[in-house]
Amino acid sequence: MLLRRSRSGVVIEINPFRVLMARLGRFGGDPLHIEQVVELPADDLSGLSGELRTLFPEYKAFVPGICGIFPTTRLLQREEINSRKIGEPDYLPSLLANQYKIPADKWRIALVNPFDGAPFDSAHPPIKEVLLCGEAAEELLAAQRRFLALGVHPRQMEISSLPVLGGVQSYQALLGDSQPAAVVEIDLHRTYVFILGKNGVNTPVPIEFGFNALVETTRKELGGEDTAAIRARLLAGENDIVVRSPRLLRQLVRNLKPAIDYFELQTGQRVNDLYCTFLPPGLAWMAQTLAASIEMTVLPVDCAAWLTALGITFSDDIPARLGPHWLSLFSLIARLSPASYAKKTN
Repeated sequence: MLLRRSRSGVVIEINPFRVLMARLGRFGGDPLHIEQVVELPADDLSGLSGELRTLFPEYKAFVPGICGIFPTTRLLQREEINSRKIGEPDYLPSLLANQYKIPADKWRIALVNPFDGAPFDSAHPPIKEVLLCGEAAEELLAAQRRFLALGVHPRQMEISSLPVLGGVQSYQALLGDSQPAAVVEIDLHRTYVFILGKNGVNTPVPIEFGFNALVETTRKELGGEDTAAIRARLLAGENDIVVRSPRLLRQLVRNLKPAIDYFELQTGQRVNDLYCTFLPPGLAWMAQTLAASIEMTVLPVDCAAWLTALGITFSDDIPARLGPHWLSLFSLIARLSPASYAKKTN
């Protein structure tokens, strides 16, 4: 049975650090209205389940949801293709096996236009490059089961990395900012970098340095504390951590700066804006340190202003609760045209 538009629903994102969710007053309605928002640590699943029941007392079983995830196996890479062969059944599996060591039968892969974010039309391929977007099928099923176990029925589930790119582009347009931007995802095990320029989405190779490596680097720097204590101090953004941040993040900077420099050298475009996806307030110092180390500026995201520009309404108490990291959640419900992903070239 189709859900009536007058009923509520949830938009929810599980990222490496936090769970973000918002109650939508009219699920699928127009205009969208955000009634309440909730933010919890990613490992507080019992607390999350309780919050869902509190937010949606009208549902006795499953709450319909728009769900965003950042799976550990996620793939978002720009790749050259042979447009004449893309329709052949063996072409994509062979490319995935040779280039990425991925068994196509165990993955879910979508092709996206890297210039404007539109779904790739294999029947009328207009370009010679695509964004390969996907994840291991096993991890996808695990994410679905996780949402169901929490009491959320995923009506839509996405790897949030791609919507975020559209959100950043849209927010830059709101500011009248046409500079290329670097979108950085510092995951637990590695760091993903996406550069948004006049030629679309560019995807340097992921950096094998993530938050877990930062915890170990910090433990060696400070000494005498266990991993859990160091992790808590990093997440709290303690002053002695922030003071040492250029040294703690040196390895990440050493890998990130060449990726930015290479893009600038190849395109002649200066990358000015830096946006670090999903970093909670306690880790905002990481974005500031990275930006200062590579002479960039942190994109000053005001989610409430962006939502207003998109025609999405919200309750009066919500703006004070939103930090820049909420952009990834709201990118899941932002109704952006494909052109929002592309830089203007004129």
